Amino acid sequence: MTRIKFKKGLQSKFLSSCFNLSGLSWIEIAKKIEISQRTLLDWRREKYTISQKALEKLVKLAGKSLKIPQYTVLPDYWSIEKAAKIGGKVTAEKYGGPGTPEGRKKGGEISQKKRKLFPELYSNCNLRKIISIPRKSSALAEFMGIFLGDGGFSNDFQIAISFNRINGQNYYEKVEKLIENLFGIKSVVYKLSSPVSKNVIRLVASSVELVEFLEKNKIKKGNKVRNQVDVPNWIKKNAKYSKDCLRGLIDTDGGVYYHQHSNGKWESFNIGLCFTNKSKPLLAFVEKVLISEGFHPKRSWSGDNIFLYREAEVLRYEREIGFTNIHQKKRLLDYLKIKKRKGARVV
Repeated sequence: MTRIKFKKGLQSKFLSSCFNLSGLSWIEIAKKIEISQRTLLDWRREKYTISQKALEKLVKLAGKSLKIPQYTVLPDYWSIEKAAKIGGKVTAEKYGGPGTPEGRKKGGEISQKKRKLFPELYSNCNLRKIISIPRKSSALAEFMGIFLGDGGFSNDFQIAISFNRINGQNYYEKVEKLIENLFGIKSVVYKLSSPVSKNVIRLVASSVELVEFLEKNKIKKGNKVRNQVDVPNWIKKNAKYSKDCLRGLIDTDGGVYYHQHSNGKWESFNIGLCFTNKSKPLLAFVEKVLISEGFHPKRSWSGDNIFLYREAEVLRYEREIGFTNIHQKKRLLDYLKIKKRKGARVV
């Protein structure tokens, strides 16, 4: 295969330019040019030269604004003769012929190198996963809200997010897809069966790099209440991202509820929205975002709950911020049907 050789340092810069101009993630770029994520990583590190075919595809992805550094075209099989002479001589001198203990040792070393180059072919080998590091976006902001609400991690290699088996049946599937789209890794779903946890579905994603990414976003390992976790600053500084994160928090640690009162003459049937948490920074964030969007949140006497009491505000929340968790939207629609059937006075 014809290869492209850049001067030292220029191959990495070229690939970074393609990344910035294409607007794609590294995982998406690898798929578009039909190579593995590992190969693309090696090219970025300038461990190997780029193929001419890949270069042509990268230029198309990046568009006309891309500046291509000067390079040399290496013809097919350019390295075989050189490599064969050097490799054969060194191997024979150092390890002896095949079938010897030294030769078998060399074979084992080559096997390990192949495992590192193509980890997807060795799923049982404990290698560090390469993930896609996502750009700041609405999807990432919502994921942060979801994770701060019902997620957590207590080790260096795995995160978990818990869902109610009944209320979160469709929701966990959306979050599973969200993780794959953002980070390029698949999660494992556990439907717990113990008497205490029989209604719990747990979504587990294993990745050292994912844990490190969350820690870089100031999310601490361990108990979220003790750590008093908070929303990353890049979300707080952006009104759109703040609403996306709020959606993730409400979908997990909040929800729609009904309340009914009667004074003997009038029956009052109403709807509310509640967020419950014991992290003061998260409560302050939710309250501040709601106020900034023109809502009128109220704190409970304990301070651990934030409410929207007015029907009009709950309906406006659904229109302007929305629910990804369909269970919450269904409860709102059910409320409207019940209210219509009851003909109840709403206050």
